[in-house]
Amino acid sequence: MFLLARFFSANDFLFFPLCFLLMFFIIRNRAKRNKDPKIQMLYFRAFYFKVICVFAFTFLTEFYFKGGDTSLYYQATKDLRAAVAENPDNLWVALTTQKLTYKSPLFDFFYYDGYEHDITYNYMYSAANFTSPKLALIPSFLFGNSYLCINMMFAFFALGGTIRLFKTFYHFYPKLYRELALACLFLPSVCYWSSGLLKDPICLGAVGYITYAFLNLFVKKEKYFISIVWIVACGFLLYVIKIYILLVLVLSLLIWQFAEFNKLIENKSLRSIFSIMTFAGSIMISILMLNYFTSMEAGQQYQMDKIMGNAEYQREMFAMVSQQTGGSDSHFTINTSNPVLMVLGGITATFYRPFIWEINSPIMLLAAFESSIFLFLTLFIMYKKGVKKFFTLSFSEPRILMCFVFAFVFAIAVGISSANFGALSRYKIPCMPFYLIMLMLLYQKTNLKYPGWFIKILNFAVPAR
Repeated sequence: MFLLARFFSANDFLFFPLCFLLMFFIIRNRAKRNKDPKIQMLYFRAFYFKVICVFAFTFLTEFYFKGGDTSLYYQATKDLRAAVAENPDNLWVALTTQKLTYKSPLFDFFYYDGYEHDITYNYMYSAANFTSPKLALIPSFLFGNSYLCINMMFAFFALGGTIRLFKTFYHFYPKLYRELALACLFLPSVCYWSSGLLKDPICLGAVGYITYAFLNLFVKKEKYFISIVWIVACGFLLYVIKIYILLVLVLSLLIWQFAEFNKLIENKSLRSIFSIMTFAGSIMISILMLNYFTSMEAGQQYQMDKIMGNAEYQREMFAMVSQQTGGSDSHFTINTSNPVLMVLGGITATFYRPFIWEINSPIMLLAAFESSIFLFLTLFIMYKKGVKKFFTLSFSEPRILMCFVFAFVFAIAVGISSANFGALSRYKIPCMPFYLIMLMLLYQKTNLKYPGWFIKILNFAVPAR
């Protein structure tokens, strides 16, 4: 659709082995720090799976999607390289520029890059969009502007975050390492959409780093300096790229810590009072944060009065593009103005759709497969233990509650504001691990055995050792 030049060049064949070896040595170093052989195995297995996803993303981008957002980010990276090549001082300008403006010394390099319909510079007027090529600039110089290597670097950051997300829950549930590994490291769509030059790998990785840093600060009480650095750096990235993820994550982590403190109160009456105060306080904090951050430029698009308008605009654009390109029509609607039904529709779209009969392209098969797993696992536990117990148990343990809040609030946010299954598959990847972790913890808490088909999936993804 937007592709002008091919992504591949001789530099990919020259630099990718070097990039792969660098990432491999880092993974091997991190794996050796773990004395447990099964955890070492997970590091290598997750790394190899990530490399496969990088190749899949790269080749599908060129030969199936023929462009898309990632091609715009790649072209923007090339424009930044051209600016630096002409004047080395532009490197500092590029790294410190929040977004492109017509007054910027970088503007001409975007405006006259020869890209179809001059779309690159329009796209870079957004700080969120400008961040990805800005982050890609350094690996672009290191690896000869190899698109494959840039994808590898973005994927590796996401992998680092998901490994830390796994380590966060493994700290509390070491016996569930296979289930946690599946949720954090081996969900196909999560791994695929976090393996390229997009905003999504940055956001997914940032969520993992912040969660693990939070564990170090407030639970393990160690590595204070580096944990604060990760929180500040990744928090800033989320604020610039997708502020709603930061809002939902902070809310979830605060509720987790409040719930942990509440467990320490032995008196039932005081514990009940504190629970009510905790819930009310969390709601107040979230409202204040929402009002504060969405009043700023970076978050104005997430104000409630603009979300539905944006979704309707997306639907119109996807329909127009499908008609012009002859592509598959995968947009969907939530036809209701009832807030309760809208929430249910958003959750359903995020976790349980597309349904089998909604598949109209090979790419949607992956999303439909995962959605079916989530739906069947959810219905199975509700059928065996009851719908009421599903929700009451979710509030009975702080870590399950944290996963519940993050997964469902996130699902509502992206489900009602998205209008296309392809886009939704990318947007929802940060909440997918949390939802599956929540389900696994509920299965453990109720002593419910997994369905036989899920055991086969688990054995394939993370073989028992």
